[in-house]
Amino acid sequence: MNKNEALNIESVFILEDHQDATRVLRQVVNETFNCPHIETAATLASGFDILKKQRFDMALLDIGLPDGSGIELVKYISTHHLNSLIVVTTIFEDEEHLFEALRSGACGYLLKGHSPAELSDYLLDAVSGRPALSPKIARSMLGFFQGENEEAAMLPEQKLLEELTKKELEILSLIARGRAVKEVAELLDISANTVSYHIKNLYGKLNVHNRAEATVAAVQLNIFMPH
Repeated sequence: MNKNEALNIESVFILEDHQDATRVLRQVVNETFNCPHIETAATLASGFDILKKQRFDMALLDIGLPDGSGIELVKYISTHHLNSLIVVTTIFEDEEHLFEALRSGACGYLLKGHSPAELSDYLLDAVSGRPALSPKIARSMLGFFQGENEEAAMLPEQKLLEELTKKELEILSLIARGRAVKEVAELLDISANTVSYHIKNLYGKLNVHNRAEATVAAVQLNIFMPH
């Protein structure tokens, strides 16, 4: 991503009930986005109080809280603050929490334990449109899709590739690389509405719900290999 994209993050909300973790996230956010406005909360209730009064460019949300699940705030933000980027930061690595968070609107899922430098890179990925996923989470998603395909006796990869049109394959490759809809439209010389239409069809054929899942599918189909 470029510097201008990073500077677009002017406000960040952090939901975290451990002071040390909050301190680290504050430090990373300040250094990554040039000291944006930051608000923090340690409980689900106080988080709702803040989010009902303010909007943020980015929200970093823990899941396990003293009074409930942070996924409730993922759902609230994705419904009421449509332009906010939501990244979950948690110790939970199970598929149930992972997929509930992503399907509720999170664009990233990071496990606690990353270094500040790694966290910064992941947050920049989120701003650039690339899914911010810890390596273990990405492997878990890939394993889930592979297992789901086997269990449901879905079409083999080659057959699925044949189901996708040339344009859908081009678009899948580009969105897996973090390209926004407008950028895809310009690169392929088609309208943004046409790109959105193809993405909707893609998601249906791949049985995915967002960019993070589409990127994993692109890796599975050998269309995109992350560095």
